[in-house]
Amino acid sequence: MAGPIFKPEVDFPEVYKLCQMFVPSENDLVKVRDTMNREMTAGLSKEGHDRSSVPCYLSYVQDLPSGRERGRFLALEMMPTNCRIMLVRFSSEKDVYMSSKCVIIPHSIAAAKGTELFNFLASNIATFVKDKKVEKENLPMGIAFAFSLNKLALDVGILIAWTKEFGATGAIGKDVVQLLRDALAKFPEIMVNILGIINVAIGSLLALCWTQPDTRIGLNMGNITNSCYVEEVDNCHMYTGTNNKSIMIVNTDWAHFGDGGQLDFIRNEFDKTLDESSTNPGHRIYEKFSGALFISELVRMVIVRLMRNGTIFEGQTLDLISNQWRMDMSSVFDLDSDPPGVYTKAQEVMEKYRIRHCKERDLAAVRYISNIILSRAAMMLSSGVACLINRMKIAQISISVDGGIYRLNQTFQTVINKYTLQLTDPRYKFEYVVNQDSCGVGAAIMAGLAHADKYRGESKIFELDF
Repeated sequence: MAGPIFKPEVDFPEVYKLCQMFVPSENDLVKVRDTMNREMTAGLSKEGHDRSSVPCYLSYVQDLPSGRERGRFLALEMMPTNCRIMLVRFSSEKDVYMSSKCVIIPHSIAAAKGTELFNFLASNIATFVKDKKVEKENLPMGIAFAFSLNKLALDVGILIAWTKEFGATGAIGKDVVQLLRDALAKFPEIMVNILGIINVAIGSLLALCWTQPDTRIGLNMGNITNSCYVEEVDNCHMYTGTNNKSIMIVNTDWAHFGDGGQLDFIRNEFDKTLDESSTNPGHRIYEKFSGALFISELVRMVIVRLMRNGTIFEGQTLDLISNQWRMDMSSVFDLDSDPPGVYTKAQEVMEKYRIRHCKERDLAAVRYISNIILSRAAMMLSSGVACLINRMKIAQISISVDGGIYRLNQTFQTVINKYTLQLTDPRYKFEYVVNQDSCGVGAAIMAGLAHADKYRGESKIFELDF
């Protein structure tokens, strides 16, 4: 049976007042959108690229799938916690068949020299292609790579940094594609043709684009925040190629937006404290508004402040909830998920921190805190998405979404759609679509498109079924 429904400004005014610092005005969001646009223009230019907080790296992917492509391709997904080797077959009528093997990288390998890591990957690729009986077919392979790269060509990606799970420092500053090619050369009995490397957002964009050809944006909305979009090559002043192609998928790397102080006008005391206590103070500021790790930490910080003030959960223990980074995103989703007047999930979450037998008013207050901070994250991202849509000036696009924040939370979905609509030029229509295929499928498509481009007229391996 449903209990009382509380009005925040009436029933817990101290909570309501504190949370107002997490509610940006529409003018604030317009300013975020327009400032991002200026930073992107600088990032695409030769003179502004190095100092822009939205550097807009070129992917060297200049073809989009139409859905008519056919063939078999290999892909390697390299993620912070695991890798996946995939054989992908594109058949008729939008049919994708995928066979894959998940590879857990042992800590001893992840922490070893770079060559050992890539030898380990090559060994697993060799076993996989033999199992699938395609070891002699020299199938095109694409890599979807979740770590920072400096792209110099479609198949040249210089590793900038690993995440904390990896210690293979010998690979930093080297071309990831060449490291894997060198490792695969130690297995002369197999033939694999690595044709390119892309990041996760671009893989997501390409994967959805095969089934929805109007896809023009790829979004990561999880622990990391990133986007890519389709830009006119004439606006990509860092590009020096001469292949007469009109487009370029651009990796915005927009997590760094605000690193130069551009978002200081909208950051509050909690944002600044969170940044100072993070592993990378002053960096990836935009991500600290909208990444899952940071949303949940902000919710925890606000709850702790209000408990210390005696505003909520009076007399309850702070022992567990006062630990930094202790709250996870699934708890925030649970706090936000009870129907009106029901506080079952909220009580279950607070039990994790030994906060028991709570008043419904206090549980309503923490649900309100979660809702406000989730909503702000969605608003901040909507400013970025609106910026991309307005830049492209395309009548109708699909946006490929990867990551649990959008997929698993109705508040986030509702708010990001509402504010993207408000901040986008009404001439341009859009649809957010949860990408069901992995970024590895996108890497396989990239390899197929690169193969068709490289060997046009010479090979039947990748066909266009017109």
